[in-house]
Amino acid sequence: MATRRPNDRRPNDRRPLTPRGTRGVVHPQRRMRIMLFGILVVFSLFAAQLVKLQGLEAESVSAAAIDRRLHEVTIPASRGTIYDAKGVALAESVERRDIVADPTAVVTYTKRIDGERTEVGYAGAAEEIAEVTGASAEELEQILTDKHGARWTPLVKDVSPLTWQKVQALGIPGIYSEPFNKRTYPLGSSLAPLVGWVGSSGLPANGIELMFDERLNGKPGTMTYELGGRGEIITTGTSSEVPAVPGEDVHLTIDSDLQFVAYNAVATEVRRNGSLSGSAMVLDANTCEILAAATYPAFDPAEAQQTSESLRNPLFEDVYEPGSTSKVITAAAALEEEIVDVETPFVVPDRLPRGGTRFKDSHDPDTPYLTFAGILATSSNMGTIMYAEHLPDEVFYQYMRDFGMGNAATLGFPGQSAGSVPKVEDWSVTSKYTMYFGQGLASTMIQQIGVFQTVASGGVHCDPKIIKGTTEEGGRYVAEGSADSDRVISEETAAELTSIMEYVPSEEGTARKAAVEGYRVAGKTSTADRYDQDKGRYSGVTSGFIGFAPADDPELVVAVVMQRPTQGKWGGELAGPVFSEIMRYGLTSRGVQPSTTESPDVKLDYDPDAPAPRDVGPGATLGDIAIRDEGTPQ
Repeated sequence: MATRRPNDRRPNDRRPLTPRGTRGVVHPQRRMRIMLFGILVVFSLFAAQLVKLQGLEAESVSAAAIDRRLHEVTIPASRGTIYDAKGVALAESVERRDIVADPTAVVTYTKRIDGERTEVGYAGAAEEIAEVTGASAEELEQILTDKHGARWTPLVKDVSPLTWQKVQALGIPGIYSEPFNKRTYPLGSSLAPLVGWVGSSGLPANGIELMFDERLNGKPGTMTYELGGRGEIITTGTSSEVPAVPGEDVHLTIDSDLQFVAYNAVATEVRRNGSLSGSAMVLDANTCEILAAATYPAFDPAEAQQTSESLRNPLFEDVYEPGSTSKVITAAAALEEEIVDVETPFVVPDRLPRGGTRFKDSHDPDTPYLTFAGILATSSNMGTIMYAEHLPDEVFYQYMRDFGMGNAATLGFPGQSAGSVPKVEDWSVTSKYTMYFGQGLASTMIQQIGVFQTVASGGVHCDPKIIKGTTEEGGRYVAEGSADSDRVISEETAAELTSIMEYVPSEEGTARKAAVEGYRVAGKTSTADRYDQDKGRYSGVTSGFIGFAPADDPELVVAVVMQRPTQGKWGGELAGPVFSEIMRYGLTSRGVQPSTTESPDVKLDYDPDAPAPRDVGPGATLGDIAIRDEGTPQ
């Protein structure tokens, strides 16, 4: 009988054949059940996550999604305006915009062309923005292309709000602006060194801008809004705003019209005589308010960059030897201490030996027989030494300090210098004598004009003032307090000095070009050797004139100085005309009436045939006796 193999079957056997080696293979129906079960598990996980996100964590997930769409920008605070005494804006902030882009949104920019929606991307956006702003379309397209994939890049800087509105109206996705405030200076260079400067960084540099930065600077705000996927603002989305708080306004004592006249007068003379620089200052004789403070050359505040050197203000920072204008201090001390009177006679020699050297004047006097008044009026160095050496050293030093020399002005201007007045114990054998006529010490213009203000106000020295008041938040104006003052010399001494100095701008004086027609003027010239820090020696001169008017009832004090002129040198010739122009405008613009009285007659010399003078030594009371120098004191 034949043996049956496993796969053999009988004819009526209906069981399916099983291939060899396939025992244990999963049945197709079972496989489908397993796959279905897996799908259900995955969908269950999705459903559970969906329930978690939309149910349990719906609020936090929504907030996170909004956070990703939120865009926050800073709202810059408007910096306070700086005004002059009449309300003219000297420095103010204007709103400007920087146009920026999200290149990932701009790349999909589409517009309708011939009725069809066409994607124009970077090229189309650049062309339209360039047409509105005046920028280069090629450069804008290059910026966007180079920043492809970035979320932020600057496109066009510093445009007006109106220009931005036109760009915004184009509807280009991913284009938006960042606001900022730009500082502008309507009077340009004429006030730049005084007002100071704020550049694109927003940081102040020198001047009133730095001096009052904390009060001028406001508090920035913020604006938050949602952006769509194409970079557009979602108008119905989440938005919030914290308003910026503007800074306080500052009102100066400056008269901008007078400032402009002073600046132009100084600039014209500097260019004419080839000076290194020139400066002028105008002070109210009674209130000590600074009405003008001009210097030339000055920087242009419209330029984007400035150097630290150009930002300096020489009227407050630069120190130099004042020269003969400082003789007013020496003369005041001698009169006040009753060492001399106006008509004390002197015999002034051609040469005067003191401190191991021989002093001389710029030119020999027309007559050696001068009164005290004549010595001051004709600016004799030797005559000044002859009476000043009878002043005790400590007394003379104290008068210099009382008149403001060696003391920084209290107004707090950035970088202002205190100058240099050596203490008595530091005097050399010659500095004692040179300081009598204004060399061997150093001071600023604001200190020197203070000497003449003291005389003009009847002997009362007051601190200079440049701030008239401030306007606080809410519009409340707060006036600045009055300047502090101290009496330095008597009214009698001040009147005597004034009568002598009226001779200087007269036809016979050393500064006839400083005269102002119709007004009595008192003043003093100065031509001092100029010390050059770079060369380490004296080089050139400092030429100046300081005076006040009307002499019988002073209103204004004006100081003018020219540094290292190359055409001419004398203060009366160079600074005198500038003084006259500034003073004339200042008096007439304030409605000051011309003088109706005559200048007093002051005796400048005397008859040598009068009672013979006799010699006295240092320390004697001089009274009405003539002083003749024999050249013995060393």
